[in-house]
Amino acid sequence: MKTLILFAVLGAMMACAAAGRPTDSGAPQFDEQMIRVGKAPYPIAIADVNHDGKPDIIVGNMDDGTVSVLLGDGHGRFTPAPGSPFPCNANPNDIAVADMNGDGNPDLVIANTQTPYLTVLLGDGKGGFKPSAHSPFATKSYPHPHGVAVGNFMGDGKPAVVTDSWGHHEILLIPSDGKGDLIPPGKFFSADLHTDSGVGAADFNKDGNLDIVTVDQDAGVVGVLLGDGKGGFRKAPGSPFPAGDSPWSFTVGDVNGDGNPDVAVVPYEPQMRDPGRAGLTVLLGDGSGGLAPMRGSPFSLAGCEEPSRVAIGDITGDGLRDIVVSCAKNDKLFFFMGTKNGTFDVFSRSFAAGWGGVALADLTGDGRDDVVVSNNRAGTITILLSK
Repeated sequence: MKTLILFAVLGAMMACAAAGRPTDSGAPQFDEQMIRVGKAPYPIAIADVNHDGKPDIIVGNMDDGTVSVLLGDGHGRFTPAPGSPFPCNANPNDIAVADMNGDGNPDLVIANTQTPYLTVLLGDGKGGFKPSAHSPFATKSYPHPHGVAVGNFMGDGKPAVVTDSWGHHEILLIPSDGKGDLIPPGKFFSADLHTDSGVGAADFNKDGNLDIVTVDQDAGVVGVLLGDGKGGFRKAPGSPFPAGDSPWSFTVGDVNGDGNPDVAVVPYEPQMRDPGRAGLTVLLGDGSGGLAPMRGSPFSLAGCEEPSRVAIGDITGDGLRDIVVSCAKNDKLFFFMGTKNGTFDVFSRSFAAGWGGVALADLTGDGRDDVVVSNNRAGTITILLSK
């Protein structure tokens, strides 16, 4: 009899505990797979590098100085491109995809952090890559480049590269010859930039010219430099814009669906005055170069230890933009799922990340963005296919 009573009590206790747990009934659902790449993978880029109309994944491997190229079949399966991984010099920290030599094939521009170099790898249109004639290219970035943005900044139809020189609060614009090589030393421009999170590019004032966004971690601001399409930059009216305590890693995308680029930024938690108040700051663009906080911003990152990288996309295919944040110290992903009332529902998921990158893209053509995360400690990437 005592045994039956004990089981009944235990059953009741378990039922109460289950009833008290938070539910994940509204959380995004995924099919998960893991693929081995190189040592200490970090930056991720997604592009169709072999002209089959299906997205491929490019991953920079910090510790072995390579990029892994994984060719997609459009159904969520990926295989290494012939010859992958490809040498790309030390510490690939950021990857931009652009046609650097005008042959119609996607090429890669890579920031080799802890060195003065930028690497250009020319694509063969089949998934293979090799250095351009004079790659790598030494820069005068101080202390060294961390990020890259590529576009027609000069107005000459040739791709130019913008990188960071945060030690002097500057960006560096380097033209190219249109045949695959850069033409250093380039030109410096003063910027609200003091962080190792690199640079971003988008047309913030709708004049048809690419602009640059930067972060000053010490000043707690995001800056916008408006490009004139002729190789010049000037501060946007009102720039820089407040972005919370110790803003650091950021991305650019249209969060509220108004056609204007916005900025999502997470803090560098170890340098926050109060790490317990870490939050995701979303700054909405006004289409004229200005940025203003989204209603409710910053959004709490409680439970996300040391936010690392952030990405914007549409995971459920409902037309509302979602934001994903990777948490380096406790190996979690935080999902900020857009809602019709202009805010977010928040969910989390564990994964084996460390200091890894994160990217969102529709890998299967079903209208829903999938998630790719680089697992820095494990030497793998995790692919979460939306379902």
